[in-house]
Amino acid sequence: MTFYHVRITQKSNRSNDETKVNLTEEELKSRFLEPYEKGKPIIINGKTITMDDLERIRISKSNQPAESLIEEIKREEASSSVVFIGGPSYEWEAADKAEDVTDDFIKGSLGYKKKEYLNQKKGQPSPITTNKVFVVYGHDHALKNDLEIFLKNIGLEPIALHRQPDEGLTIIEKLEKYTDVQYSFVLLTPDDVGYSIEELQKLEKGRTLEYRARQNVIFEFGYLIGRLGRNRVCCIYKEKVTLPTDISGLLYKKVNTSIEDIGYPIIKELKTAGYQLNL
Repeated sequence: MTFYHVRITQKSNRSNDETKVNLTEEELKSRFLEPYEKGKPIIINGKTITMDDLERIRISKSNQPAESLIEEIKREEASSSVVFIGGPSYEWEAADKAEDVTDDFIKGSLGYKKKEYLNQKKGQPSPITTNKVFVVYGHDHALKNDLEIFLKNIGLEPIALHRQPDEGLTIIEKLEKYTDVQYSFVLLTPDDVGYSIEELQKLEKGRTLEYRARQNVIFEFGYLIGRLGRNRVCCIYKEKVTLPTDISGLLYKKVNTSIEDIGYPIIKELKTAGYQLNL
């Protein structure tokens, strides 16, 4: 699990940062990043920090909670011959000890996305500045390659998980890291065969088989819906494959021979999402 930590320096009190630790990514975005991007006051530790008083915001992350980092800091202090009196809090030191990822989240000055949020309120899609899209696939490498070629031809960069460096990360950690995109394609292809437990009681000739997508594809499908929203996940499927029955309101597009066959609907969805395409 990833823990995020925030330190805010005020112009009126540069010597004492306000610190908040052990945030989830969702809490980080809703409580700190969105107000910063909108140019709105930030509330931290019950204190309201206005735009005029905000000097700097720093974000760090760790794979362990701040309490574990604090224990390490205390052990280091106990073994040191130097004694410090006063100074920053242990929470501040824990946030400072963690990996600085400020530049990964903050791409401009205070309020730099204010116009985009106003456009969203008016129902207009905000222009997307990245050209990255995430691609989930199973065993149909021909269809995956076809989609990647199509996306590259319209100026996008498809991100496939297996091509990214492991960096000592688990599969779910890699998924969390590389799905920091605005749109995703999921390829549901008939890679596995299965049937319900009731069918097992029947004679083999009488069983109704289902053609199913790989289990990891279904898992990542659901994960991306939760992370990006249903309108930012396009499901491309082949004939015979069993589609999820408990998810409605999704973009399902059937492909018969080539991605080019559904190229125009894909381009339309990407433009609606706010992507600037090279057509």
